[in-house]
Amino acid sequence: MALLSRTVISSLILVAGLIAAADRKTVFLDRMGGLETYIEKAAEQQELNVEFIEEAMHPDLKVLLGNKFTSVSAEILYKKNTGRAEDTTLQVIDMKTRKPLVTHDFRMATDDAGKRRIATDLVKKLKGKLQ
Repeated sequence: MALLSRTVISSLILVAGLIAAADRKTVFLDRMGGLETYIEKAAEQQELNVEFIEEAMHPDLKVLLGNKFTSVSAEILYKKNTGRAEDTTLQVIDMKTRKPLVTHDFRMATDDAGKRRIATDLVKKLKGKLQ
């Protein structure tokens, strides 16, 4: 009887682990001048259920860094009309639909605290979308 209950418990634990692994998304972080390490740390601290992998392994999500504006004129008009200075964007792309799941606009920081804040804000948005 004890052996049977151990087997049942072991099976339940295995099934629970498989279900948790099935919900885990795989993420590729493009090169972002060091910002990718801050994103990984923020994901770990906020217990985001993702696994970071290489692009060749076909991830579920891809995080890309880019300019918010395609031209300097557009950037100047934006700053003039809104008073805000966000000039950079991080996008989390769902690779199945090829559409952005999360977009985070920000002013690029050069200090550690600023990069941590950027990464934390992105991970919070992503966590909200994945739940």
